[in-house]
Amino acid sequence: MMGAASRAAVTALGAAVVALAGYLSRDLLTALILALCLVFAAGWPRLIGLPTTRGAGVVIALVAVAATAVVRLGSVAGLAVVVGLAVIGAFVHQMLRRDGRPRLVESVSGVVTGCAVVVSATGWSAPTGGLVLASLTVTGAASIAAAAVCTALPVRTELGAALATVVAGVAGLVTGWALAAVGGLSGLLVGLAVGILTAALHVLFGRFPASRRVRPALAAAALPLLVPGMAIYLVAHLLGG
Repeated sequence: MMGAASRAAVTALGAAVVALAGYLSRDLLTALILALCLVFAAGWPRLIGLPTTRGAGVVIALVAVAATAVVRLGSVAGLAVVVGLAVIGAFVHQMLRRDGRPRLVESVSGVVTGCAVVVSATGWSAPTGGLVLASLTVTGAASIAAAAVCTALPVRTELGAALATVVAGVAGLVTGWALAAVGGLSGLLVGLAVGILTAALHVLFGRFPASRRVRPALAAAALPLLVPGMAIYLVAHLLGG
């Protein structure tokens, strides 16, 4: 069993490792993000209570592998094809069900949402972007880690969320100021954005009954790390990366 504090600790630890990997090696970061995507794929269907967990997890895992391969061997533009195939895969999964297909719409939307998360995660490890993307990776991950630590504090939900946002913004400001390729203002904005996201996801999925079980809890802990990936990549390009 994993409580809210444990999930927050896993998120903080994962963010710290992402920041370190982003600083050391793009290949190491790619392997780490793919591993997080596979952990997410194993727990996401159980977290949101999909009627078929195994098949849904397989579809999401295959999309994660395909998206990672496309980004590393091709370009980010190729992800459009992966997203299209992911939607087709979600419907094929439903066609292969032999349980009468209850909660069909919920199942399809849950699988497609999971696929969207792992596709977005590949933005962290895009080979283009150079120093700017690497610096933003460190800035974003450091801000997520700071926000996650705040969500683990034994305080009221509203106070914890506000504190996580402010502390993440400060972490982004300091990290961005220290990394010339990012700058203080960009770091502050990135920190505030991921702080709000981390706090919101922690509160939202903490209300799901399954979030106390190990695999669903790990999926919930991985969400704040995976979702911002493509946004980080796009900001890097706006900054000239």
